[in-house]
Amino acid sequence: MEDTKVVSTEAVERTHEDMLIEKVSLSAIKIGVRRRVEMGDIDKLRSSIERKGLLNAIIITEDYELVAGFRRLTCCRELGFKDIYARFKKDLNPLEIKELELEENVHEALTWDEIALLRDDIHKLKQEIYGKPVKGHESDGWTLDDTADSLGVSAGTMSQDLQVAQALRDFPNLRKFGSKRQALKTLSKARETAILTELARREPVATDFITGQPYILHNGAAQPYLIENVADEIIDLVFFDPPWGVDIDVIGNSRGLGGDKTSYHDDSLSGAKKMTENLLPEIYRVMKENTHMYMFVGTLFANYWISYLSNMKLTMEPGEEPVWSVLQPDREWSFDVREIPILWVKEGGGYTDFEVRFMPRYETILHCNKGLRRLNYACSDVIECNRPLSVERIHTQQKPIELYQQFMRLSSLPNELILDPCAGSFASIRAATLLGRRSIGIEKEKEIFDRGTEFVKGTVFGQDTIVDEEEEK
Repeated sequence: MEDTKVVSTEAVERTHEDMLIEKVSLSAIKIGVRRRVEMGDIDKLRSSIERKGLLNAIIITEDYELVAGFRRLTCCRELGFKDIYARFKKDLNPLEIKELELEENVHEALTWDEIALLRDDIHKLKQEIYGKPVKGHESDGWTLDDTADSLGVSAGTMSQDLQVAQALRDFPNLRKFGSKRQALKTLSKARETAILTELARREPVATDFITGQPYILHNGAAQPYLIENVADEIIDLVFFDPPWGVDIDVIGNSRGLGGDKTSYHDDSLSGAKKMTENLLPEIYRVMKENTHMYMFVGTLFANYWISYLSNMKLTMEPGEEPVWSVLQPDREWSFDVREIPILWVKEGGGYTDFEVRFMPRYETILHCNKGLRRLNYACSDVIECNRPLSVERIHTQQKPIELYQQFMRLSSLPNELILDPCAGSFASIRAATLLGRRSIGIEKEKEIFDRGTEFVKGTVFGQDTIVDEEEEK
């Protein structure tokens, strides 16, 4: 290819501040580590250079190291150019080179991973020049906030970019995710997995609840297990999510979804009521004095369970004042139950026969006291928290770990013992382990128990499917 096709502009040498423009051999230019990996729409740029020539010179150091213009340089090489116009920038230190590279790419957007790595480079170079701050001492060291201010981004964004940059060096496959948000979520799950896998190395001892074991998992009916294995008043917090008695299995079959997919083989009102009433005395027995229980109930039956748990019956005769009376005079246990349930608001409608019924977007949770335990901090009785994505669930009624953790922070302390007698996916056990609480999880169905066990150990995440951005929204 003729040299005259190198550029259509005149070959003029001129000085602009400290940058001299010259025609240089393409083979003389050295390319170091570049944060831009994806070239974007390079075909369009190559076509423009072929038709019009190179209108903007690249920038190089006195040692012919490329500072800015990697895409233009790549196009010129692909077009067979022998020479290229370049600005020589004098006396550049490594930090100035990185800053020029970042500024150059403002006009051609870098990908999320390229931005994170470049910002991380700049932060480290700034600290090499100005020193690192010393924790607990006043110093002139360069901080994360300083880098954020210099780049015009928030400290939170800068912190995320530093985390992502380190993760990209350790796990280059993170680049496959379409956004920094997806990569951070995956990284968080990987950290959870590492914690849970390490804790799972020790096999729990089924007869010892106070040696610091992280959790005990049991496959079988909850009532006999509690009677035979759990002593009086050793539990600090209970999550109780029994079948509600709303015939979910029947609805599932009628909708063509299959009752087996509902995770309950029998959700009849009589069966759910009998199981729950038989189990509650044992739950009460194993709870310490002054502890909490969070009981998930169908909204239709909330008033019934408030009355049953508190062992009080409300009688309202026309024209007379409401009268509370003891429900079962010979019963030796009762909870102090808040008359107004907690509402957990979800992202969408729940499981119901939606052709004839509205789809509820919330669940009802009863806050029960054995004695009186104060909450660790103030909290609204309406809690908004999205369910796990459907591809991440191993149980149709699986609750989010974040919901359990909020209640644990409200009603327990590190190393305290938590019980979930209808554990299902064991999300409550996983949540407890990550918060440094010990726990006992019981699940009757063998298939669900096996998957829940793997979930607790951090070896499965539903179907291990990449998060769908649209579904998350």
